[in-house]
Amino acid sequence: MKRFTMMTLVSLMLMAFAATAMAAQPVNCQSPKVNSFDFLLDQSGSMMMFHKQMAENKFKLAKTALHLVNERIPELGYTGSIHTFAADREVVPQQTYSRPVFEKGFNSLKSTYEVFNRLTPMGDGIAHWTNALYAGLPSPAAVIIVSDGENNRGMDPLAAAQAALAANPGLVFHIISLADTHEGQLVLDSIAALRPGESVSVRAENLLDHGEAVDKFVTDVFCASGNIMLRSVQFALGSAVITRESASVLDELANILSGGSSNVTISGHTCSLGGDALNQRLSERRAASVKAYLVKKGIPADSMSTRGYGKTMPKYDNGTAEGRRLNRRAEIDFR
Repeated sequence: MKRFTMMTLVSLMLMAFAATAMAAQPVNCQSPKVNSFDFLLDQSGSMMMFHKQMAENKFKLAKTALHLVNERIPELGYTGSIHTFAADREVVPQQTYSRPVFEKGFNSLKSTYEVFNRLTPMGDGIAHWTNALYAGLPSPAAVIIVSDGENNRGMDPLAAAQAALAANPGLVFHIISLADTHEGQLVLDSIAALRPGESVSVRAENLLDHGEAVDKFVTDVFCASGNIMLRSVQFALGSAVITRESASVLDELANILSGGSSNVTISGHTCSLGGDALNQRLSERRAASVKAYLVKKGIPADSMSTRGYGKTMPKYDNGTAEGRRLNRRAEIDFR
């Protein structure tokens, strides 16, 4: 009875999508957040199976969610594409984004394949497209992974995603999750955590059930806002030194700021370890260090101001080592 009820609910959701999709309007977006993007779709055997909670073919659910997202993306001159893994296939090559072209591309994808012997090489898929496409995408770039997070062959997905970000510091992975196991969701969460504060992760059922969730996802991924976190710019404990990893991200940021901006504020933050006065001074040094690096890259010093907040504004859980690492950060606001 529970299965019938869930299947009926999902069927009604899909029917509602069909009835309303043509009336959907793109989100109101004044300027693009990214220059390029790619939809990377999982076509492995597990995606051809029924979702354990939603009792519908996972890939069919994924296609419906993608049609909803596509209806909301504004046409702002992005270059975009659609690719799959398991097997690796180019559905729509990189080109100026066009809503009808992407709708046709999503429609061309089959929702059913033989499940037997279709393994899930998620890490290999990310690695393949990193070599074939992502390392050369114009930055900032977004890759929207649509998957259930299952992986049972080949390279570790997290390691593959880390390598992709190393090859292109301007890249961010976003997630549309079809996970129906705890392990699958953990894989997807670990990839999203590589760009804390930037990666957008949403469950497909939320996109199917709430129009506002679709609008928020599209806005967060595709539309520029006034506040940008300095991606993975963190600092070692007690240090204000710009690391090699941070430098590559700041180089990308300098390219953005070189176009001209006003009211630029750089804020430094610390974790909870140590005294208040020590952390206040350290946060000020971190903000000043970022400013000095950007000045060396040609950003006018008088266009930037700095401020330290010590440990008063944590974004992550200071009760864990990972949370403390992420709180040792710098952020920038420009409007």
